[in-house]
Amino acid sequence: MTDPSLTEDFWRKLTGRAEPSQREQFLWLSIDLVRELGLNQFKITTVAKMMGYSVAMVNHHFGSRDGLIAECAERVHQSYSLELIDATEAAERNPRARLEAYIEARVVCGRQLGGWTQVLNYPFHSFESPAIALARSGDAFENSFFRNLMFITQLVLDLQQGTVSETRPDRAAFANEIMTQNPTAVFHASNIGTATAGAVMWMSGRMDVFTQPQEIVDLANAALKWQVQHLVNGIPVS
Repeated sequence: MTDPSLTEDFWRKLTGRAEPSQREQFLWLSIDLVRELGLNQFKITTVAKMMGYSVAMVNHHFGSRDGLIAECAERVHQSYSLELIDATEAAERNPRARLEAYIEARVVCGRQLGGWTQVLNYPFHSFESPAIALARSGDAFENSFFRNLMFITQLVLDLQQGTVSETRPDRAAFANEIMTQNPTAVFHASNIGTATAGAVMWMSGRMDVFTQPQEIVDLANAALKWQVQHLVNGIPVS
């Protein structure tokens, strides 16, 4: 029997459709449960039971638990990447404001991912069989990594040069023109990625600072603002 909480309103809020396909239901319900519970507490038996099926049906669609998680992670990361781009493009049209908006969005949007932060920051350490994850979504993970690295690096370069780029380099141009000719931009971009990943992991832990008393919320917001300024101020400009 299907869990009574899985109403049309539930699916509409989660997927944008009142009656998504069976496969999409498995996928998005899993995304929602991992966000809420974390990967360690997530069980495909729970998903199957809520949907009113056996685990065999989950395996039919995704091959295994790792196959399901890998595809969910790919979908989550696509949405997350678009949110970062949207936040950057919505900022004031100057290089510092855009970079600050991007860094802040990495933390704010990232903490909303809840249990997915572990998977997105440490993808192949999150699976029982990394080989399965690599076979299912390895290219997607690698492409997402380089896409984000190129985007951060371009924002750093824009700040250094006092420009706002309208286009982004492809992977060949990035390797040949940026990594070899301006490696310091890549170093700063990597530092931003590492620092914000740590902040996201902290804020997405069991103590969600944004559900705490206002003093804690204010302290967390101040820490985020300080981190953004510290990371940007550390980049030399011409």
